[in-house]
Amino acid sequence: MSKLSRAALTDAVQEELITYLRNGTINERSVTRALDISGLGIENLNRLKRIHFCLSDDIVEFVEALQGRLRRVKTANQREREVTQGEVRGGIDWQATTRLRYSEAAGDRTQFACKTPYTEYDIPENLVLKKLLWVIHSTVQDDLSNIDYEWRTNAWPTERITKFDRIYARNVHLNRIRDGDNIEINRRMLNTARTARQSLYTDAYTYYDRYRRLLAGAYDDDDISELLSDTLVVPERLPRLFELFCIFRLLRGFSDEGFRLHPIESGSNPLATLEGDQHTVDVYHDRSGELSFHVPLSELDGVEEDYVERIRHIQRRHEELVDAFLGDDTRHSLFSGRPDIVFEVYDSPRREIPVSVILAEIKYSDSPQTFKSGLEELLEYIEFAQQDGYLTDQDIEIRGLLITDGVESNMVAPLDGHIAHLSAADLTAERFSTHWIPERLR
Repeated sequence: MSKLSRAALTDAVQEELITYLRNGTINERSVTRALDISGLGIENLNRLKRIHFCLSDDIVEFVEALQGRLRRVKTANQREREVTQGEVRGGIDWQATTRLRYSEAAGDRTQFACKTPYTEYDIPENLVLKKLLWVIHSTVQDDLSNIDYEWRTNAWPTERITKFDRIYARNVHLNRIRDGDNIEINRRMLNTARTARQSLYTDAYTYYDRYRRLLAGAYDDDDISELLSDTLVVPERLPRLFELFCIFRLLRGFSDEGFRLHPIESGSNPLATLEGDQHTVDVYHDRSGELSFHVPLSELDGVEEDYVERIRHIQRRHEELVDAFLGDDTRHSLFSGRPDIVFEVYDSPRREIPVSVILAEIKYSDSPQTFKSGLEELLEYIEFAQQDGYLTDQDIEIRGLLITDGVESNMVAPLDGHIAHLSAADLTAERFSTHWIPERLR
């Protein structure tokens, strides 16, 4: 039985999980410690902060109740001075009219200086409200609406997004307030909203102030740390969470220069990148990166053994039956797979072909049988890894790493310098660096 529980895995990598935007569930555990993500070098960090801010229960509830609360938007009655010819609009400012007639209009008695009443919406508390709603609306539309995972649809179902978009675009009161991207919030505006009598504005102050502190990196504030912890997306499958735990542990010990983490979302982008003076390292999780591990069936051309002919017969019959039953095409191969982690190491300035590749297979198990199958998979990945041909046929250093959750093995240093096994408990910077990181990367 595996030793590391979901709670232990989540707690160990809470900071790094800020970047995780793939399939999973929102964290249900209470915050156990302050989450300081300042030293992680996360790319597009403010975007991730906005996403987590909009996933918080307070923001979702604030938006859900917005339509009814906007009926009580506060305004100020103002009077605008204008000069009219032959007509009166609003009250006449006789003192200003007299000055006008004798200084500018040469005694023209048909001119009037009038005070025209109008309703002012751009008051401080409305500007704070509109800025907050602009932050939420732009984040939901640009970043959340295209995510098709359950954690997003639970917090922001399509109906809620559509309703909010309609309110934001069509509400007569909001439309009369300056556009959110043109609003610069200052301390006076915040103080006015904070001391307002209406809860709409005090809530707007509370949430915008929290957003402002989140962007500023106030991770030691309890409510900021709690917000980040409560909105973490945690992989639902324990093996996937264990894989991320192992990757982040490896990254912590890989180099003193530090990695730049990327948001973990749909697409083929690396999970992390290191850019040093001598090398660049791209790290992929559940992605093949620039490599290929697919060997087409055509590789059998020229081989006439009886076994190969039987394989060909099976594949042909399979194609025929799939087409008959489902009307679909199928694509056969000798081998197709993908390691859990791919490290691609390039010399700087970056070239097209890596100088070193590290492939890792991760097994959330302490079973010797699982160890054996994982080791076999790892050897297959090393043998079949390709980029403009098989890597084993090129001058590229290839290393393999098998990580398990507690399997005891006899090897301490990597076998022949190329294959190593580490238990999750051994994923420390010193152990990893001393025995396994290629010397060029230390």
